[in-house]
Amino acid sequence: MEKRRDIDLTKENIRKSLIKLSIPLTLTAFVQIAYTLVDMIWIGRLGSGAVAAVGVSYFLAWIAEALGLISKIGGGVYASQAYGRKDIELTSLILKNSYIQGAFISIIYIILILIFKRVFIGFYNLGSEVSTLADNYITITSLGYFFVFLNPIFSQSFYSIGESITPFKINTLGLVLNIVLDPIFIFGLGPIPAIGIKGAALATVTGQACVFITFIFVMIKKEGIVADSLKNFTFSRIWQKRIFILGLPVALISGIHALITIVLNKLMANFGPKPVAVYSIGSQLESISWKTTEGCQVVIQSLIAQNYGARLIKRVKKSVKEGLRLVGIIGFIATLILFIFRNYLFKIFIPDDMDTIALGAQYLAILSASQFMQALEIGSTGIFQGLSDTRTPAFISVVLNAIRIPLSFAFIPFMGVMGIWFSMTISSILKGIISLYLLRKKIKKNIVYIKD
Repeated sequence: MEKRRDIDLTKENIRKSLIKLSIPLTLTAFVQIAYTLVDMIWIGRLGSGAVAAVGVSYFLAWIAEALGLISKIGGGVYASQAYGRKDIELTSLILKNSYIQGAFISIIYIILILIFKRVFIGFYNLGSEVSTLADNYITITSLGYFFVFLNPIFSQSFYSIGESITPFKINTLGLVLNIVLDPIFIFGLGPIPAIGIKGAALATVTGQACVFITFIFVMIKKEGIVADSLKNFTFSRIWQKRIFILGLPVALISGIHALITIVLNKLMANFGPKPVAVYSIGSQLESISWKTTEGCQVVIQSLIAQNYGARLIKRVKKSVKEGLRLVGIIGFIATLILFIFRNYLFKIFIPDDMDTIALGAQYLAILSASQFMQALEIGSTGIFQGLSDTRTPAFISVVLNAIRIPLSFAFIPFMGVMGIWFSMTISSILKGIISLYLLRKKIKKNIVYIKD
């Protein structure tokens, strides 16, 4: 019989459990970062126009990931809480309905993209060449959004029961496949023709499909709740509604953030394609912080949810402290990396464009100042979610992200495109401060009634 890898988060040592579960998620984040950066390196060899085209398409992928959070977070929180109460049958039912909901939303989103993609691309007015590249890239990658929705939900089903090794292995398989296929499809190899930016898109979708198929195979073969969640699907209107209502604010956080960033990217485009290319590369470098922290956020959410579901108040409070300590360390390290190496990182991607390299170093210097508070805000969001509160972090994120637009308009006349980047840093710092303040109030007043 296969050795159990899941951890009972209501009993095991909190710090050890947090670290043990976070390591695979952190490694997954680093592999994702490595893939994205390698992808950008290869695309960068096609020119800044190709980089800008892919940068535009990232927002559609961002919105896809945001919509996928409805089922992932809604189902994940409720499944973790049910599992913490040892209600195995209910845990399985919740997971099944999260799969159904995620699949349905993904199909609707893909259809909408294929209908309106040219309207979206035309919004940026980046010229016919870049627009054509963006159209080619989006057409192919949009077909893989079904996997963008379902793969994280499958991963969450493992995280909900305290198991992070299996999804780490499966996701790493797909990411490594992407890394291998990228240069082959972009530049060609032997009988495989070079298809440029289309090759990058095809490599991405192939890797995502591989992850999906592997998840299905492993989950069917696996014993326990995860295997049962793929059998005898039972549609529950009650749980569809509960999952949607709980997950929607989380999706709004990311979705509205994406929409606001689209507006900011449009403002950057007014300064030419170089700032757009800088943001496309710089945001991927910055993901060293937020992708890693979001991986830990998943663990923090499950840890809080299981103990909250089991009504273990002392463990909830201790989990909060340990979780914030972990993400704070990550944010501090990211600050040092982005600031100290800011003059070297962009040379990896566009080695011969000195103007873009200099502008990119300025971007990283500005954004590095927000990494610590950004990490604490992301960690706080996981804590709120574990406590079944998705509205508070959604409100904080929506309001503070929206402030970036008026701040940008205020700073641009004095700072140019850097004014946009300063608005992003200021809002991230404020989000962290306000999140910690409201979280402290919630922990102090709202859950004291729970008895150990």
